[in-house]
Amino acid sequence: MPNEFNEEDLIIGPITGMRFSSKDVMFDFYKEHARLPGFCIVKRTSNKKVGDIISYVQYGCDTSRKPRNKHVTKRRNCRARINRILEENGSWRISNVVKKHNHQLEPALSRLMVGHRSLSKSLKRTLAVKDIAGLRPSKNIRVAEVLVGGPENLGCTPKDCRNYILKSKKLQLQEGDAQSLLKFFSDMQQNDREFYCSVDVDSFGQFRNVVWVHSHSKVAYEEFHDVICLDTTYLVNRYNMPFASFAGVNQYRQSILLGCALMSSEDITSYKMVLSTWLGAQNNVHPLAIMTDQCDSIKAVINALMPNTVHRYCIWHIFAKLPTKLSRVLDDKIAKAEFKALVLDSINIGKFDRRWTDCIKRYNLDGRDWFYKLYLEKEK
Repeated sequence: MPNEFNEEDLIIGPITGMRFSSKDVMFDFYKEHARLPGFCIVKRTSNKKVGDIISYVQYGCDTSRKPRNKHVTKRRNCRARINRILEENGSWRISNVVKKHNHQLEPALSRLMVGHRSLSKSLKRTLAVKDIAGLRPSKNIRVAEVLVGGPENLGCTPKDCRNYILKSKKLQLQEGDAQSLLKFFSDMQQNDREFYCSVDVDSFGQFRNVVWVHSHSKVAYEEFHDVICLDTTYLVNRYNMPFASFAGVNQYRQSILLGCALMSSEDITSYKMVLSTWLGAQNNVHPLAIMTDQCDSIKAVINALMPNTVHRYCIWHIFAKLPTKLSRVLDDKIAKAEFKALVLDSINIGKFDRRWTDCIKRYNLDGRDWFYKLYLEKEK
């Protein structure tokens, strides 16, 4: 727990005028406070100053969005929230607080809520060790519960534990596959001294992330690093590990491969390792711009590692998601065509905003998180 707040502060909760050294400390405070009465928090909106610096953020109850019509949902348009603003000295101040919820809170179920569940490092190690020893998942989880004094002290649900066990199995490459991969890297380095590879393993010797860059990719990047694309939409079927590729465009408008990676998961830790390793292979020369899929983990890592690089979302990936995002919409083909025209043909912000609002209302998309988030990040 950060030293900036104590147990008494958590019980009282947020108060207008409270100050914190960073937005992360303020978020942790509000999250830990929410755990006591029994609700979770989400970021509702944010604004930026000149220079892409966030200056205003609003966090609210995770039931704060308006409910969709004709669908079962936990959304109740709850108004409980806090607003925070960035001050000139770099601290964050709570400018407004709404504590009243329009629904019943469940403090007894707080530990089971998604926003408050997590697997500790010691729990992960316990589950992984006993799985390698051959203990069945059900007994493995039961042993973990006994070690912490009961399931209520586990910090997560049995399903979370089972999912982690299954995930760790996927990372246990069979001996032949692991040896083949390492032999490939060894052969490449013998034939090409400039070939770069990095293998990240955990404490059990399991592969977590693998990055490799050919020498010709390094040479190409020196000349063509203005705009690159990071694509993580492929999966290696057998182990369900995301395959990431770094690509650019040469003077002939041909795609060029600038590096590859296998990832254990699509979380911030994996993306940070892959991106930092790839940048190191490229002599820490940052691209001027990078295109990626719409992903919060990627966005956070790019902001941290490449703050001066322009980050944009790949429009092809956004359009590819439209069929599923517009499911159960009347005349979804017409809606898809209209949405594409809206994005591609709007020549100014005012026109775009008007057409967007009209489209959202016409197809009753106001309660769909994907469109709401897409609009908030329309600059990307």
